[in-house]
Amino acid sequence: LTVGDGKIYFSIPDSLNGMNLIDADAAVYVVSTSGTPTVQVHNATDTQDMLSTLITIDINEKTSYTAATPPVINTTYDDVATGDQIRIDVDVAGTGTAGLDVILTFQTP
Repeated sequence: LTVGDGKIYFSIPDSLNGMNLIDADAAVYVVSTSGTPTVQVHNATDTQDMLSTLITIDINEKTSYTAATPPVINTTYDDVATGDQIRIDVDVAGTGTAGLDVILTFQTP
């Protein structure tokens, strides 16, 4: 895992049109032995970060589900529309970390 914007991109399908992001988590395949992997979800179409508190994965953990600091969704920028490009940014990679899955949950408001 390396630091940088746009590590993953995907487009919102029409089945998610008008929905809101309600949960965001991440997982890695090889844990960090030092440093906390930190991930932002960015709506590139709207040029807005969707999280006010980023996803973190604690040292020696594979997922963010038990992170000391849970992610917080910015409800001002949580909505998506068909074709929106969502970009995943890695702000901190950690040491020895490999792989990245980002798990996003959307719901009709």
